[in-house]
Amino acid sequence: MLAKKKLLVVTDLDGSLLDNSYSWQAARPALQCLKTLKIPLVLNSSKTISEMKYFTHSLGTLAPVVAENGGLLAVPQESGLLDQPKDFHHSANDWIQVTGLSRDFILSRAHSLRVAEGYLFEGFADWSDAMVTEHTGLSSAAASRAQSRHATEPILWKDTLARRATFERSLAKDGIRLLMGGRFLHLMGPADKASGTVAVKALYQKAMPDVEWVVVALGDSQNDQAMLEVADIAVVIPHAGGRHISPQGPDVRIASMPATAGWNEAILTIIRDELGSSALL
Repeated sequence: MLAKKKLLVVTDLDGSLLDNSYSWQAARPALQCLKTLKIPLVLNSSKTISEMKYFTHSLGTLAPVVAENGGLLAVPQESGLLDQPKDFHHSANDWIQVTGLSRDFILSRAHSLRVAEGYLFEGFADWSDAMVTEHTGLSSAAASRAQSRHATEPILWKDTLARRATFERSLAKDGIRLLMGGRFLHLMGPADKASGTVAVKALYQKAMPDVEWVVVALGDSQNDQAMLEVADIAVVIPHAGGRHISPQGPDVRIASMPATAGWNEAILTIIRDELGSSALL
């Protein structure tokens, strides 16, 4: 019999934990509560490992990171979750596993089709750091981190929807998928945020088998839907005006506000509901 229940929080970044200025300050109360209760905070995003390590450092979390829409998994050595890792390689202070297709392979196929068929799109591989800043609002340093990709390519589609469907079918022959994120269309392999979430839960379950892990996932975009649907508790962060995705699951909740403020309120409510009001003191 499992001895106790423990929450495992898995979250998207842009539009969820982060607001439009890439700040998480409005979530300080919930983040402090997670730290006090020693609840793991797993970042699961389309961002690169380089980008996400910047946030794990500022947030002070040693939990694994799921990067590039599930294409990479980074497990900090200090986490103690991996003793003798297989299929991981060592990089700085992390064990890294590439679970998706390589970016080079994805780019070769996508760009070949662009040349052959005249598709109208452009992406990070076409842009300088300054152009990434222009398209995303990132600082120059953050834009450089965003360019350090291994398993995905974000693009802006400028062609018709009908031609996008044809492009998608052609890429599918090579195992490449198209997934809409908050700002970009992501070209990626078979791995996704859901498979990353499942892998991280398995790491915690193996390390602490006497714990009943309850996965709480938070996200706002289409590329978060699969992640939300493998969670025990799914929190949908709405967009401005109340628009939101509609995942299926045993416990799906809609945050009361968009972005960081809604994230903060949702986490505090779940902690109170699952662990009792005393946990918030």
